Amino acid sequence: MTKYTPRRSRARRWIENILLLAGVAALGVWVWAIASKAVYQDWANWVFDQQTRGETATLREYLRGKLGLACAQKEQSPSLPPLVSPAAPPVSPNANGKKKDLLLGRLSIPRLDLEAMVREGVDEKTLGLALGHIPGTALPGENGNVGVAGHRDTLFRGLRKIQRNDLIRFETSSGSHEYRVESTRIVTPKDVGVLASHQSPELTLVTCYPFYYVGSAPDRFIVTAREVTPPASESSAVSPPTPTPTPAPTPEPAVAAVSLEKPPVAPAGILKAARRPSVRGVSLEITKDRSRQLAPGISMGVTGISSGRQRVDGWMWVMPDRHTIWLHARRTHDPVFFYRRSDGHMHELVITSIANNSVRVSLQ
Repeated sequence: MTKYTPRRSRARRWIENILLLAGVAALGVWVWAIASKAVYQDWANWVFDQQTRGETATLREYLRGKLGLACAQKEQSPSLPPLVSPAAPPVSPNANGKKKDLLLGRLSIPRLDLEAMVREGVDEKTLGLALGHIPGTALPGENGNVGVAGHRDTLFRGLRKIQRNDLIRFETSSGSHEYRVESTRIVTPKDVGVLASHQSPELTLVTCYPFYYVGSAPDRFIVTAREVTPPASESSAVSPPTPTPTPAPTPEPAVAAVSLEKPPVAPAGILKAARRPSVRGVSLEITKDRSRQLAPGISMGVTGISSGRQRVDGWMWVMPDRHTIWLHARRTHDPVFFYRRSDGHMHELVITSIANNSVRVSLQ
């Protein structure tokens, strides 16, 4: 029988300690990678919503709104670099040099409950925090192929369940674009033809394959989708059967509340009505503490949901009029009519259903 000497016991303890430290370090790196991605996604979502509404986005305001830290009131932080200007068409990231780390927008696949922010570039730092827009490909809203890449084991993990005809939404500061999945396929990393530009607007999602491969995956999983052209009935507002009141010549406040208990009036371009016409048009789902663009220049956010009482609190932001419409204890099928001076039409918003953590709305 072999007897361990003190010298061999010390060597074994050294090896055990080194292996333990290596394990703790690896665990710390993994936790940091997960935590930093989650923090960045929440921060970028908030910044995107703020800048879509034309409001400032600073670290102080983020901490006050999200964390409620009193210390955030004492120090002003610089604003995050702006998104693509909503007042001008998107600028190609490759024009006049690469605009690295530019926040382009938010990509979501509702059926898969997948939502992630998209930045310019596909370097490891970018893909460690967000999805990456592939340089050289088109931007949302342009004719061509929009390429977006992501890691298979993090933000694009849900792509393994994607199906034909699934809807993919890409929201930017200049508009929201929807794509319908046409096909999926597996290619080699050298097959760059999947990103070839076409005349019609398309979207290509790229991630590694197989999804559960240990190490550097040998292939690429490709999702091809084509932009959905909205019907003409959805691209223009339909006037309700009631006569359109004449807006006041000089709007007073930039922020106005909506009430349905009084006859229709039109201060600040906000209209209201007592009866609800038939609801047609865009139907979208909005989760609590998030906002979505219902149509170009019209966004809505949900701040509170009472599924038991069937009440919703939130706001609407109308551009370029720069109107905020506050929604307080709004019930289902209780319409909100508002006049938009930029297009000369009266629009209608209706909350069609209320769930525990989300609401579905219809905009006409």
